[in-house]
Amino acid sequence: MRTFRLSDVLTVPNAISALGLVLVLHGSARADTARGIAETVAGRLLDLLDGEVARKLDQSSEFGAGVDATFDKAGVLAIGINEWRGGIAPKPALLAIAAQNAVNLVATAVATRLGGDKDLAPVDEGKYAMAYQNGALGAYAVSALLRRRGNGRASMVFRIIGDADTLIGTGYFGIRASRRYVTRVVELTRSRNLRRSGGANSA
Repeated sequence: MRTFRLSDVLTVPNAISALGLVLVLHGSARADTARGIAETVAGRLLDLLDGEVARKLDQSSEFGAGVDATFDKAGVLAIGINEWRGGIAPKPALLAIAAQNAVNLVATAVATRLGGDKDLAPVDEGKYAMAYQNGALGAYAVSALLRRRGNGRASMVFRIIGDADTLIGTGYFGIRASRRYVTRVVELTRSRNLRRSGGANSA
């Protein structure tokens, strides 16, 4: 298992990731209000910023990549749970997004624990899937807000946008991302077993 230094934990990018998750947790609990939507959007934007800050400050690390990926998926799960509770988004869409992010979250956590030389940053397909899924959850929240304000036509437009983003985010990009996350765990597990068997044989 990889060990991490304290300097890998106490970094500006990790603080940004944590702040982004806090905003998402707080904002998504009020997902059908303008303020809640604004907080959630701000939190998701911070998640896009932490990687760039890490590179600018030369604070990139495997631990930071794992934190980024884990908080990213946890944020989407939190939004989905709160939108489920509030009846904001269609349940089939939320189940698809939640299931996919749960798989990716577990795979990322396992990969972080297994260590090795693999990069723990989100895969490209995962970034695209997350972008579309964020778009879907945001569109559903705006749809609910407009519906509450009596603007049924505009609400329906955002509902359709949410459905389309869900199909793209969990379908085309999401399935490919999950396959890569799981494959990474399988490869790390196989590599770890080979190292163990090699050590046992040499003994």
